[in-house]
Order: sequence, then structure tokens, then C-alpha cells
Amino acid sequence: MNDASDLNAAPPAPQERLPTLNRRFDFGSYAETRHFLDQMADLSRREDYYPNVSFGKTYVNISIDAEGQAALAERNSSFTSEMEALAAAGKA
Repeated sequence: MNDASDLNAAPPAPQERLPTLNRRFDFGSYAETRHFLDQMADLSRREDYYPNVSFGKTYVNISIDAEGQAALAERNSSFTSEMEALAAAGKA
């Protein structure tokens, strides 16, 4: 039997959504995609920072969270700049 007090319980507070940067990189071939992923792995090891990555044959999706801050951290911004430079170099 349900307790009557459960019916009057306040609804849970909504979770605050933190800023997230989502970026998709498209490539012309699997070889270009793989090259970018290898370079991203090197960058992640060097920076000791590992964003969420998903990929297919000719694309890579990367999500970078704000790490508990109200805005994307400066470190994330520099990581993002390097990541975008790697993608641009891979398409040239």
C-alpha cells in the first residue's frame, strides 16, 4: 500500500544544465577521419583531457562539457582551438 505522504511530496528540482560545446567534423574519407582521431588521441594524452567522442566512417562528433563551471573553461577553449586546427589541417 502506498503512503499518502508520497502523493504530497515536492517534485524533484530540475538539474541545471551546464554549457556544452558540441562540434561535428566531416571528412572526405575514412583515412582522413582515422588520421584526425589519431591526432586527437595524441592531443588528449598531451593535455590529459578526454572529451566525449563518437564517430562514423567520414565524421567525428566531439562534446566538451563545462566541467562544473557556468561557462566553458579556458582550458577547454584552447583544447577546442587545437582540435579545430587539427581538423582543418587534415582536410587540406
